[in-house]
Amino acid sequence: MSVQADPREQEEIDQLFIVFEGSSPEDVSHARQLWSSLSLLPPLESRLVSADIRQRLPVSRPQRNNTAAAGPAPELNSAPDLRQRQEERQRYAAMGDQRKEILALLRRQREQRIQKELLSEAFKPKGKKMRDKMPKGKEDPDPDSEADKELVRKLQ
Repeated sequence: MSVQADPREQEEIDQLFIVFEGSSPEDVSHARQLWSSLSLLPPLESRLVSADIRQRLPVSRPQRNNTAAAGPAPELNSAPDLRQRQEERQRYAAMGDQRKEILALLRRQREQRIQKELLSEAFKPKGKKMRDKMPKGKEDPDPDSEADKELVRKLQ
């Protein structure tokens, strides 16, 4: 969308903003024509899409297997490849077994911890639970400590 000014305004703008001091009138008219015809493109950074910057990654196309055209197919299951695959499978199976053992150990430890907590629940002081739930700084002062403070004041 370009905003076109009417011819009078355009002429006034040309007179105000295009200045060629010290040049002949013929040079001024040629220069005016040149500068009027040129339009500068915005800098590359301000464009949303640029032709010289690749915008997307290339899309992979499905490969066609032309075994007749390519000649005889190389042997896919050679002995070193099979041995390597078996070793990888054994490694992965060992890692899976190790993971299962670790999870079982963690589960046993959790169950033992829960049992210990349930056993010690009966022996925990009940007042401590109330204090833990209250926000710090707003605890009820202990009545014994108030009495102790009064005794200290009387002694002084």
